[in-house]
Amino acid sequence: MTTLLPNTRRPDVSFYANGRIDITARVAKMLSLKENDVIDIALQGGEYLLYRKYKAESLIGRHEAQCHVTKKRGLFRSNNIRAYSKRLCAAMLKAAGTHPTARLPVGINTPLGHHGTAVTIIIHPIE
Repeated sequence: MTTLLPNTRRPDVSFYANGRIDITARVAKMLSLKENDVIDIALQGGEYLLYRKYKAESLIGRHEAQCHVTKKRGLFRSNNIRAYSKRLCAAMLKAAGTHPTARLPVGINTPLGHHGTAVTIIIHPIE
C-alpha cells in the first residue's frame, strides 16, 4: 500500500528566499504578536527559537523583521502575520537545508527571560 499523504502536519512558519516570513495565526497568538512588533530567532542549545524581540509600543522608526497583519480590512480579518528579513530567511533556509522555501512546524512554548515566550522551530521541513 502506498499512502498519498505521507505527512499531514501543516507548516506554522514559512521562510522564503526573498526575505518574506509568514507566521500562522496560531503561532502569532502563542507569541502575542501584534502589528509592528519585531521578531527574531535565537539559537539556544541547538534549537532555533522564534520570539518577539521588541513590542510595537517601544519602537521608534522602522525595523527589520517588523510584523504586519496580512489582511486588515473587511469582514474576514486575518490574524496571520508577515515580516520581512533576508538575513533571518537565509539563516533558516541554510539550517533547514532547503531552497527557495522552508515551510516549518513549531513546537511548544519556551520561556525566554525578559523576552517572554518563544516557540521552538522544528527544522525538519514539511514536504
